[in-house]
Amino acid sequence: MIRLSLAWFGALAAILCAAVSPAAAQGSTYAPAPATDSSQLSQVQTGGWTLTPTMIVSSSWDDNVLIRGEGDEAPGDLVNIVNPRVQVDFKGRRGQLTGTYDGAFLLYHDLNTLNSYDQRGSFLGRRLITPRVALFVQNSFASAPTTELAQLVGVPYTRTGSELDDLHSGVEWALSKRNSLNASYHFSWVNFDEGPDFSTSLRGGHSHGGLVAFRRRLTARATLTADYDLTHSLVEGGSQSFDVTNSAGGVEYKFSDLFQISGAVGVARLFIGNLGLARTGPVYRAGLTRRFQTAQLDVIYNRSFVPSYWFYGTTQNEELITRFHISLSRRWFSNSSVAWRNNDPLTLADPSLRSWWTDTSVGYDVRPSVRLEAFYAWTQQTIDRPGGLMNRNRFGFQVITVKPVRIR
Repeated sequence: MIRLSLAWFGALAAILCAAVSPAAAQGSTYAPAPATDSSQLSQVQTGGWTLTPTMIVSSSWDDNVLIRGEGDEAPGDLVNIVNPRVQVDFKGRRGQLTGTYDGAFLLYHDLNTLNSYDQRGSFLGRRLITPRVALFVQNSFASAPTTELAQLVGVPYTRTGSELDDLHSGVEWALSKRNSLNASYHFSWVNFDEGPDFSTSLRGGHSHGGLVAFRRRLTARATLTADYDLTHSLVEGGSQSFDVTNSAGGVEYKFSDLFQISGAVGVARLFIGNLGLARTGPVYRAGLTRRFQTAQLDVIYNRSFVPSYWFYGTTQNEELITRFHISLSRRWFSNSSVAWRNNDPLTLADPSLRSWWTDTSVGYDVRPSVRLEAFYAWTQQTIDRPGGLMNRNRFGFQVITVKPVRIR
């Protein structure tokens, strides 16, 4: 299969750590998109077509390229990566389109059997039907050589090829000046290559469902929120199915343009059809964004039931993510992020997973179109079984060139 480099992803994640969304791939965490009010819906500005080619050239050391656990031989290697990317954007009077594609040539110094050309792509379209109603569709695809890159909830990290596709489509509706509603349908598909590590427990499958997010703006600072999400999942060709619902109500409060918080509590419900098992648990969500003159801090916390594609396919997911960006001077900057995830299975026979990620980068803007960066990334995962501790360190440097071009 075509593969996307985890080493490249670790480098790129350091660049983007200040701008990624709280939701993990494939709907792995419950984090509904906020509804949009009428003033936001109507703010679609005409900009025409823009083509943005990007080239990333990097060299990094990976001390555990095979993602081996404690007690197993874990060789390291030098990885050189050439990563061309392209993005096409269109902004019109009533809509917008964004399409991206990137691929990476990976060249390992010693373990050259791992050499590959990896790729991923995405598409986002949005159309303003009336001043109050907009339709949208979003799809993304990735083909990864490891499960660590995919970061699916409740799945152990191994060097097993993974393919993922995620589709979201729905409507944004400004009901009034104070009330707004987002309703969407989502479909996710996951496939794993056959491999020696966890080959009998990694299970592909697909899931689909709906999400409704309602917002009631009380004042210029305070907004009430209500969210409901339903996911129906099938694993192993439909031999096992389960339903997960998460519902929560909360508040978003804006102290100023530089400081805002959010929080919600609710109930999660799980039903496994073929086992007749039903479980109920709490849902918690919290977030904080604090901007400074030259820096920004984001903190996100989630706890809910989510689908999993390992063992029996259900888990209680809890995660905490922090991101920090600072401009050290006119040209120097730094990005860093720390993430923790705890996956407790909902059946006693399944093992628990504990995962950590850390990414840090320091960059220098040589000119508006050229940037140099040094980065470091650390990953750790613990599985409740002998030899279940995995550590991985990556560090290196990269050169990034990007030049947007207007197309008439």
